[in-house]
Amino acid sequence: MNLNEMAVFASVVEHESFTAAAKVLGISKSAVSKQVSRLEDRLGIRLLNRTTRRLSLTEAGRLFFEKCQAVMDVADQAEHAVSRLSSTPRGLLKINAPMSFGIKCMSPMLAAFRAEFPEIEIDLVLNDQMVDLVEDGFDVGIRIGRLIDSRLIAKKISDCGMSIVAAPSYDPS
Repeated sequence: MNLNEMAVFASVVEHESFTAAAKVLGISKSAVSKQVSRLEDRLGIRLLNRTTRRLSLTEAGRLFFEKCQAVMDVADQAEHAVSRLSSTPRGLLKINAPMSFGIKCMSPMLAAFRAEFPEIEIDLVLNDQMVDLVEDGFDVGIRIGRLIDSRLIAKKISDCGMSIVAAPSYDPS
């Protein structure tokens, strides 16, 4: 089975013209006609009724066109699936987070992230200073508190409870 002939036939049917199909496919009208004729010869059945002004499907052509569409859909899905593999995320991801959060929470998250995206290199900077994420070139910043810089996009990832604690011997006076 020649998939190219099937694709040309399907294009002729979709565009209702050899000329329009040729233009879309970027080949000559005679090349389109030859491929459709070759396909009909190989199958031993006429798929299209042709006149100088009109093109119509035979009953066999209608059935074959439906199957061609299904094959072309599967081919498109296969191409899409493979192209997704070639677009694997890669490069450097710079992250800034508070020291305590980074030590306690980031290690397990980053291990899982690295397992899923091995081609991404991570530069994790842990500190408790408020840094300018944009100016310092960070891709991601984890902050505890409200977003001050409106140039940034924020997404709440967790609630953070705060407590004030002191030793029983503490004397605030």
